[in-house]
Amino acid sequence: MIGITGSTGVLGSIICDKLEKQNIAFSRFTADIRDDIAVLNWVRDNELNYIIHLASKVAVSDVENNIDEAYDINISGTINLVKAIKKYNQPIGFFYASTSHVYASSSLAIKETDAISPINSYGLTKWMSELILNDFKKKYSNINLCIGRIFSFYHPSQKPPFLYPNLIKRFEEEDLSMPFKLFGANSTRDFLNAEEVCDIIIKLVLGNCEGTINIASGQSIKIIDFAQKIAPQKINFDFDATENVNHLNADISLLNSILKND
Repeated sequence: MIGITGSTGVLGSIICDKLEKQNIAFSRFTADIRDDIAVLNWVRDNELNYIIHLASKVAVSDVENNIDEAYDINISGTINLVKAIKKYNQPIGFFYASTSHVYASSSLAIKETDAISPINSYGLTKWMSELILNDFKKKYSNINLCIGRIFSFYHPSQKPPFLYPNLIKRFEEEDLSMPFKLFGANSTRDFLNAEEVCDIIIKLVLGNCEGTINIASGQSIKIIDFAQKIAPQKINFDFDATENVNHLNADISLLNSILKND
């Protein structure tokens, strides 16, 4: 039985739908991930042999404005799962949804072994959970740990303040004949449709893959070019060419080698 936290989020909802279509048994964790007793009971009652841990406060602005809650959800939630796994002492697989935001900005495609320097508090909470899980792995050999560092993704089910739905909403509401203000226009990202992200996660889970793996398209694109790509018409963008830019683009050599041999 596969257990899934964060099952109502974008990735969680898609994964549950895909598992159901493949007739793969799963259990949604529907309580508060900060409730350690609820987590213990869920792991015990469902005889889980794999956990996909997606529950997280994700939106960067939301994390920055509610940092105490982000620590509670993103870090304490992971600790509660570790405690439950240790208590019931059964072999288990564990996929942790981390993020490209743990990396330092780089003009080059980022490898899993490259410098870690979270670019925001969201990335920091994810990196701290990675450290906790890797330390637990050293002490508890029964866990098969896979950390997926997920780069940018988009999906019609996303809601603002994420970039894709925010742009779509603005395209619908603003006069596109006027200059369109765009923050971070020259920063670059690696975008992948959420459906593809979930297909990759499921393959990694069913293959019992271990280690830290970038999940991305392997293609770099400027925010301004991504915005134009999804815009309904040619846009006259208004942006500050002198603003600080950052780059989070993936080297997916490891992922490709895993999927090729799958």
